[in-house]
Amino acid sequence: MKYLDLNQTIGDSVARYPELARVYMKYGVDFCCGGDRSVGQAINNDTDEGISLIDEAEKAIEFSDSHLIGETRSKISDLSSALLIEHIKRVHHAYLKEELPLLSSLLFKILNVHGINHPELFDIHRLFSRLKADLESHLVKEEVLLFPALIEDNHDICHLIDELEKEHDAAGEALHQLTALTDHFRLPADACKTYQLTYDKLELLVSDMYLHVHAENSILFKRFC
Repeated sequence: MKYLDLNQTIGDSVARYPELARVYMKYGVDFCCGGDRSVGQAINNDTDEGISLIDEAEKAIEFSDSHLIGETRSKISDLSSALLIEHIKRVHHAYLKEELPLLSSLLFKILNVHGINHPELFDIHRLFSRLKADLESHLVKEEVLLFPALIEDNHDICHLIDELEKEHDAAGEALHQLTALTDHFRLPADACKTYQLTYDKLELLVSDMYLHVHAENSILFKRFC
């Protein structure tokens, strides 16, 4: 029996089955900035391991459904807009505010120590620095301008949502570039503990941003525009 609907948008598939986020991230399939693509299109475009992905997705959905008999599926798309905004701020915004400065410091440290042998670190540091600045201003724009308007149920903010979605796209492209520059966060043979910590945190940043942007683009924003 097939559970994964290849014609459904990939954003909607994660909204219905949140456990698919882990599967998509494992195979490098973008479900946030490319959330309006069909599942089939996203798989075909983003990975060469589509058969393996679909097999894991089927198992994840089957396992989830088998544990939900007589229960109600709990997912962020069930939250009211006010509660969803609080979730985004408490989980994703708070994470970025704490981790971005720390990652900046760690990247500068390993650049100083390892840059002579790993010139890609200069590109990684430069790209991350731009991403950090963009995300910090993006968070302020959401918390000061967008979220209060949404709480007041102001639907005359589609121009701002469009602007923020474009910023999400730019951040998503930067994350793809970081993933490529780090060779999917694969450590070199001479990596120290700080190098490992930095790459681990960068990989977590990508995972969190995927979930963050999905919650906004595919769920929250669609309620208003």
